[in-house]
Amino acid sequence: MFEARLVQGALLKKVLEAIKDLINEATWDCAATGISLQAMDNSHVSLVSLNLRSDGFDKFRCDRNLSMGMNLGSMAKILKCASNDDIITIKAQDDADTVTLVFESPNQEKVADYEIK
Repeated sequence: MFEARLVQGALLKKVLEAIKDLINEATWDCAATGISLQAMDNSHVSLVSLNLRSDGFDKFRCDRNLSMGMNLGSMAKILKCASNDDIITIKAQDDADTVTLVFESPNQEKVADYEIK
């Protein structure tokens, strides 16, 4: 199982907003050390290399290495549903083909779940 919890969810929103126009789809590689992404844009001019270390998350669990291919435009649209103070949790099962994004609002006691296939 993979689970990463980020109390400052606005950080993830800003990162995705910055790279979504360069890269349409990318593979997130999850390991015990963190989450990494490396991809080129369609015109092969720009290389995006992103490394989110596990100690930067409030909770991080990765039982085995996992590669998750995702459409970054779709992920950015879903992240727009989260407010800047929301806690964002990313979850994935080892054998599943979906990723679950959970947004928790500590002030309003609201929880929203979104699945990306």
